[in-house]
Amino acid sequence: MNKTILSGLAASLLVVSSVALAGVNARQHHQQQRIEQGWRSGELTRGEARRLGGEQRMIRREERAYRTDGVLSPRERRDLNRDLNRASRHIYREKHDAQERRPGTGTPGVDRREANERARIGQGVRSGELTRDETRALAAEQRNIRQEERAYKSDGIVTREERKDLHQDLNAASRHIYEEKHDGETRNTP
Repeated sequence: MNKTILSGLAASLLVVSSVALAGVNARQHHQQQRIEQGWRSGELTRGEARRLGGEQRMIRREERAYRTDGVLSPRERRDLNRDLNRASRHIYREKHDAQERRPGTGTPGVDRREANERARIGQGVRSGELTRDETRALAAEQRNIRQEERAYKSDGIVTREERKDLHQDLNAASRHIYEEKHDGETRNTP
């Protein structure tokens, strides 16, 4: 009878340990994805991504050490969850700090188009094709698009619908640049 109870207790402890371990692994996987997304979006600098990745590796090593006996005790699980909570806070802080990001990062395709439109406006100013008022209006439109992009990025991800909206705004802005450059009005050069 004692052997049956002990083996049942050991089996249930193993199941609880496996479920707890699955939860820890899922959190580690999610945090690694957050770091990778932050690097791709430019929210994390190279150094930040390396430090955060190192923190994740330390947690995995700690987990492997705890699992050497085949059981994850409640104390070990609490310790891992405390470390994962701390790592999650570090990821959040690094992604939302005001550090300068690597250039050219952000919303794929959108940043390149924004730079192209700014260059077209600059060329229109240099050639005299754009008046001061036209330049101000076009520059304001570009600022509005950048503000909209920042708002979309504020939650850490730009959805397909948000990206589509940004491209529609950029299409309209591109048409406006073309129309203003080809409307026959020129800047009075002194």
